[in-house]
Amino acid sequence: MLVLGLDTALQRCSVAIIRGDDVLADESVGMERGHAERLAPMAASALAKAGVSIANLTRVGVVVGPGGFTGVRVALSFARGLGVGTGIAIVGVTSLAALAAEHWNDGLTAPIIDARRGQVYAALYAEGGDILLPPFVAEPKEVMKIIAEKVAGRPVQVIGSGAGLIGAASATWAVSDGREEIDARIVARLAAAAPAPDGPPRPLYLRPPDAKPGKPGLFESAAS
Repeated sequence: MLVLGLDTALQRCSVAIIRGDDVLADESVGMERGHAERLAPMAASALAKAGVSIANLTRVGVVVGPGGFTGVRVALSFARGLGVGTGIAIVGVTSLAALAAEHWNDGLTAPIIDARRGQVYAALYAEGGDILLPPFVAEPKEVMKIIAEKVAGRPVQVIGSGAGLIGAASATWAVSDGREEIDARIVARLAAAAPAPDGPPRPLYLRPPDAKPGKPGLFESAAS
């Protein structure tokens, strides 16, 4: 299975192409904005490095959030466009699952992403990737309480950019330095292992966008 992985949900723009366990191309650059301008050229470069064309792809894996409102839409729109044009299956992967997947063999994992405005995005996964707490958003103290009640004293790894914001509820919690980032290779692997999708993926927004709609313009006012 030849799979393209895409991510623009957080502070990076990343593309990877895998075939089975082999990584054919992997490109990633840190950026807070401008994902839309970089993604297509990076995808084209990755395809060229891998020596394949879009028509050769079996699946496309794309991060659907939670994350930045605009960033999530960039990769998702690009992926869905590829699906419409080629019929390739598009598989959505959450940002929290993508962060946690590298640690699934080590026990309970709680990926935490700084959602700003005094909140974090969080989830909890068992060994092997079973979902114990699906993605949710809350204040750091509330997240710590919810996770602590669920793990019931068992060891848990807390990872991601928001790990330091919730800290450790007990000595059994191993809190990372928060440097973990989404890896497009893992996005592709999760997409390859997922069941066949029954439709295009949808964005996962856990709260409304930060931007507020502007006042109606002249034409909108006249039409209302």
